[in-house]
Parts: sequence; C-alpha cells; structure tokens
Amino acid sequence: MLRHDRVYLRPQAVVASPCAAPDSPAQAALDAWLGANRPFVAARQAASGDRLALGLCLPLAQERRRLSLQVVAGDIAAVLPPLGIDDCLDSLDAVDRSALQSLQETLARCGVRVGVYGSLAWQTSSGEAYRRAGSDIDLIVDVDRRDQCAAALGALLEADRRAASRIDGELRFAGDLAVAWRELLPMLVGDVAGKVLAKGERQVGLFAIGELLARLSPA
Repeated sequence: MLRHDRVYLRPQAVVASPCAAPDSPAQAALDAWLGANRPFVAARQAASGDRLALGLCLPLAQERRRLSLQVVAGDIAAVLPPLGIDDCLDSLDAVDRSALQSLQETLARCGVRVGVYGSLAWQTSSGEAYRRAGSDIDLIVDVDRRDQCAAALGALLEADRRAASRIDGELRFAGDLAVAWRELLPMLVGDVAGKVLAKGERQVGLFAIGELLARLSPA
C-alpha cells in the first residue's frame, strides 16, 4: 500500500479518528462515506504499530475538512492505485481536459503511470463537489528510469503551461520516495548536489538529488 492509493474497507470496519467525536457531524459523514463504499486514501504510515493510517477529505459542503483515520489490516477489503486521468476528465473544463490528455499520452509513450489525487480524485470518487475556482490538479507520477524522470518533468511543465488549473503533485522514484515536481525541476537543471524534501511511506526528510537519481535504472 503506497501513499495516495485508494483503500476500500469492509462494511463493518472499525474506523478510529481523533478528528471525529462520537455523534459529531464529522462522525456522521465518516459513517455515511463508509456505508456508501467509497474509497479512503493511504497516508504516510507510522514507524511502528499494528494500525494503518488512512485519510478522508470531506466535500465543499463540509468545508473540505480532513480526517485522519486508523484501521486494522483485517478491515481492508481492497487496495487500488490512484484514479487515472481518464477517470477524471468529465470533472474538468475543455482546456484542462486537453492538457491532461496530452500529458497522459506523452507519459504512456514513456511507460510512465500517472495517477490523480486531491480534490479532483475526491470529486470523481464521490460525485460530490470538491473543486473550487482555481483548484489545483494533483498528480502522482511513478518513474523507474532516468529517461522517464526527464520526460515526466518536461511533460508536467508543458501540461502546466497549457492548463487553466495549476498542475501540482509529485514524482515518485523507484521505491517509495516522492518529491514535488516543481521543487525537483530547478534542482535537476541546476544544483544536482542539492537536497529536496522527499516523502516516503514511513518517512519524510531531506534527500540529496544524487541519492534519488541513484534509485533509477539507466535508460
């Protein structure tokens, strides 16, 4: 289970959340979400312990409140990768739709998978309103080779230039470390000896660019 994966729970799952007091609107929303068999998302996991960390973002009607959750592994029914771009196109205007379709085509030619998370993914999964005017589009792009890394950054930059919405998100290197692509791009162009903030499944910290590139196989 990787960060941003969609996680479906069993109907009788016991979900603990410090953000949802008993009989509160947040708890009612959480119960309704589980009852509708909608997906949660995998969060960064604790370094130890037998419970798994998930997340839920509530719709605009509930001010997009974010809930952190914990479940036991036995209550997980299925784990799926993030939604693909094709899954989310109906929620976008024509300009963003065209930019993302071109991005997906470019990345597919390089053998790179791109997933959608954030407000666009929540809206697509639930059918409820999440996106505001000016909402970002968040993407997770998995790369295994150095040529894929360069191609993905170029494609993201071009998509951001063409789209009406800001294209945000992460490049995830072989293994589990992910870096905001906007932070990574100038470092690769300039200071390859510098460090960037990278987020893993159980860790977060500053990593040297060279260390991240070493995780990728040659083209």
